[in-house]
Amino acid sequence: MKKLLLAPMMWLAVFSVLFYSCGSSGAKIPESTIIGTWQLRQEFNNEGNDTPLTEFPLSQCDKATTLEIMESGRFVEKSYYKSSSIAGECIKDNRETKGVWRKGKQDQGMFFFIYDKDTVLSLKGSKITIENGNLVVLTVYNDQDLGPRTKLKFIYSKV
Repeated sequence: MKKLLLAPMMWLAVFSVLFYSCGSSGAKIPESTIIGTWQLRQEFNNEGNDTPLTEFPLSQCDKATTLEIMESGRFVEKSYYKSSSIAGECIKDNRETKGVWRKGKQDQGMFFFIYDKDTVLSLKGSKITIENGNLVVLTVYNDQDLGPRTKLKFIYSKV
């Protein structure tokens, strides 16, 4: 039961709170690099208290999830789930996660994402990097069951 609740909580943590991003090794991420549509490829999590990250298996429907970062300063995340029908097709969740993004200080190459939805988790910090052409989101939050240093890592590839 805990595993069933963990996946939705992870999505809520990442896509419903304020977080910032910065380039890897202090390098500036050009604004044009993050603009576009990104598709979820991998997800990792830990059991809290700074334990190692382990890969969380994603279904084909989970992998249909996209994050669109628009030049207008808005973004939208569209997630999918497997239907309960016999066919088990992927269905788009009618609750899209939306928000705005802003460029941070010029010399730090930072971006701020502000989500339109409220959160039930206490985010400690998030970092977005571009690694090998992939968008990597690493976030740390407090989880009542798993501990104060619960981490999530999402890897997206550009569509």
